[in-house]
Amino acid sequence: MTMTQILSQGLHHNLILADGSRWIIAAGDDEAASVVSQLHHAMQMSVTTGSVERSHHSVVRRLLVLVDPHKPEASSATCYVPLLSESSGFAVCVLRPAADSDGLFVQLVQLSLIFAHDAQARGGVLIHGALAERNGSGVILAAPGGIGKTTASNRLPAPWKSLCDDTTLVVRDPQGNYCAHPWPTWSRFLWGGSGGSWEVQNAVPLKGIFFLRQALEERIERVGTGQAVSLLVECAAQASQLMTRGLGKEETRGLHLERFNNLCALARVVPTHVLHISLTGAFWQEIEQVLSRSHCEGT
Repeated sequence: MTMTQILSQGLHHNLILADGSRWIIAAGDDEAASVVSQLHHAMQMSVTTGSVERSHHSVVRRLLVLVDPHKPEASSATCYVPLLSESSGFAVCVLRPAADSDGLFVQLVQLSLIFAHDAQARGGVLIHGALAERNGSGVILAAPGGIGKTTASNRLPAPWKSLCDDTTLVVRDPQGNYCAHPWPTWSRFLWGGSGGSWEVQNAVPLKGIFFLRQALEERIERVGTGQAVSLLVECAAQASQLMTRGLGKEETRGLHLERFNNLCALARVVPTHVLHISLTGAFWQEIEQVLSRSHCEGT
């Protein structure tokens, strides 16, 4: 059976993003089907069977997943993100077999980065930061590991909702607006971890990015576009560090330049702040004041 036949019939997993794209994912063998099933659960995809109907989405992508049993076992050193064929919208990802949960972690990261890489081509970017939502408005709490993204997310009171606590996919819709998708915390699949599931297709309008700093009391400060880009570059690089594995120098340079340009555009549109937070203070009130001012100003 050809790749086209596999992707046009049978069981398909669907991922729809706010940038107008729809992914149709199929497995070409039993082991790949197991991996795709776990990806489906983690990202809460939808499922269709039979032939793929015409889609109203502006961008339709098709991904065929295979596992080559003759390859060495998967590891972070062998994580390779295949590039999509722009002419056909097809991508084939041949995974290395997973001997344990660490191998599964690599497989899941590898597949998810295909979606993130494609979103980047349309102005999106993967950011190392938690995503929270309040009354339909989304904000990213960004920080390096150990600063307290997860702790801060867990402290948010209603009507705040924590959508994810580690990484967020920011996309730009056809109208030029930015939306944020919660992204799985893949590290929860390491070392026999329990994993989890995230409503990845539940995108929210992105109204602010807040870089967390530990402090004795709550304080917030707006940062300019230049400083915002500098802060964003660090967070984006951390989230996408495996995206360039296996690429040549020119492809890697192009990917980095594309991401930098996307971050510059993002910083010009979405307000960015440094948020100093204590262990017990109501830091969310500082965010609410910013959101309230932005709403009054119509941004």
